[in-house]
Amino acid sequence: MEALHLQPGACVLDIGAGPGYVSLVLADRVGPDGLVWAVDRSADALAYLERLQHERGVSQIKRIVADATTLDPDRLRPDSALVTMVLHHADDPMGILINVARLLPAAALAVVGEFHPEGQCEVGPPKAERVSPERVRAWCEAAGFVVLSYRRQTQEHYMFTLRRC
Repeated sequence: MEALHLQPGACVLDIGAGPGYVSLVLADRVGPDGLVWAVDRSADALAYLERLQHERGVSQIKRIVADATTLDPDRLRPDSALVTMVLHHADDPMGILINVARLLPAAALAVVGEFHPEGQCEVGPPKAERVSPERVRAWCEAAGFVVLSYRRQTQEHYMFTLRRC
């Protein structure tokens, strides 16, 4: 999240939000004047996030049950995007990245994180389902992003910091 340089009042897109643990942290970073669009295909996961929001009094998260490949740019205007731990089980990972690039303004930052195939597989998907950093880099570049940095976050995870062309 630090790589996105989020400021109070920012609007950020959280693709593959799941139950929203990261969305809640993002909401704290953008503050009450910011906005987090939490996108996931699972209505149940986002319903759980809704309960957490209610319990914690967090109103700056808007939950969207949708396929990230079809999000409408007229409806969303994010300043940055986080796409983490979702590409490995997406039907169309390249389509997600293309659409995220379409949603972001020129020069906007995005972070893409995934499970590393060389990890111990103690958490996350099995090795056969993990996507190599080389493949994710190629998808990101083909989608219209410039790779600013790559790093291994943990034994299990890696991330790219990107800028939209």
